Amino acid sequence: EFHNDDDKDNNKLWTAEELAKYDGTPTKFPVVHTSVMEYVLQIPSEGCWIFSSWKGHNVMRRNLLQFRGKILDTNDIRYDQPGYRPIPKFNDCTEEEREYLLQNLETLLHRGSNIVGRFKPYLDDQKDNNLLDGENTFAK
Repeated sequence: EFHNDDDKDNNKLWTAEELAKYDGTPTKFPVVHTSVMEYVLQIPSEGCWIFSSWKGHNVMRRNLLQFRGKILDTNDIRYDQPGYRPIPKFNDCTEEEREYLLQNLETLLHRGSNIVGRFKPYLDDQKDNNLLDGENTFAK
């Protein structure tokens, strides 16, 4: 649906630095955005509560940690921390993990969030097989 919507800038690519600005800080960037896999979503101010740790952050790794029963705050990595890249590869996820990620995206959309662009680091890391010698160590 997003890719076929003529009213949206489907070519808008967001960097991690740009996304991080939209953390809900009232004086600078009061409109909260998050990213799930390749999509950047604008979160509505009412009707769609999200964790503060999701604000201005790509939450794919965090969602996978939760699904796997790992400690979130210790193992989650923000864009400006060592080890942020590569972002986990969707194709390296199990079928159950993929479903969990897609359900997360769908939930945000059903609660009124809007896709406003695509997340460039995710797109780059999905196609780049040379990162870490082609091995996604997070998926193991």
